[in-house]
Amino acid sequence: MTAQDIVNSVSRDTRQVLTNSGNDANVILDWVDRVQKDVLHSSLYVNQNLNTTQVTTSAGVFSYTMSPPTSIRRIVSVFDTTFNMSLTPSDAELNEPSPTAARVDDSQGRPATTSKQPLPHQAYKFGGTPEFYRFLAPTTIRVRPAPLSAAYVSTLSITYEQLVGTILNLTTELTVPDDGKDVVCAGVNWMAMAYIGRSQEAMSWFQLYQQLKAGDRIGVMR
Repeated sequence: MTAQDIVNSVSRDTRQVLTNSGNDANVILDWVDRVQKDVLHSSLYVNQNLNTTQVTTSAGVFSYTMSPPTSIRRIVSVFDTTFNMSLTPSDAELNEPSPTAARVDDSQGRPATTSKQPLPHQAYKFGGTPEFYRFLAPTTIRVRPAPLSAAYVSTLSITYEQLVGTILNLTTELTVPDDGKDVVCAGVNWMAMAYIGRSQEAMSWFQLYQQLKAGDRIGVMR
């Protein structure tokens, strides 16, 4: 499915008030680009915009440079394939460890108190393996704790959302598959109807667009 396919449909839906070539097509092309980005960021088609990369950790190292096949928008998940565990995202700077309320004082069977200062690796639930991560654009990932020793070195499988490229030409293939033509057309029709002053139709298309983004079933017979 190309951008021209969407432009053709939108031209028909506006009863050719907007044509499918020339300046009108260029105006619609910008809407196609904006709608595709929104669909890939916030709809059931977000899975079409995922990719993976891997990082091999090293003992004592907490900052790594990734080499992803495509540019990263945000990291969705990090999974330690060696120790079979998921890392938790953290928005805070991962500088120093801090005690966790879940840690138990083995001698008494009670939660540990801050009166006991744990060793750095004891501040985390699992000790020697990374448990938290933070993404620093464009290609840096930081983990805490750093692997305690060579015995804790592992491979991290990183799933991420890609940066969506801008559609600059009518011949450009959309990332959204053919199955998503209805949602892209609905979004572009919303903008097109508002542009030509058909506010009531614009609202109808907007409502349909929101439903299709969420994957709602339309027109189901009861």
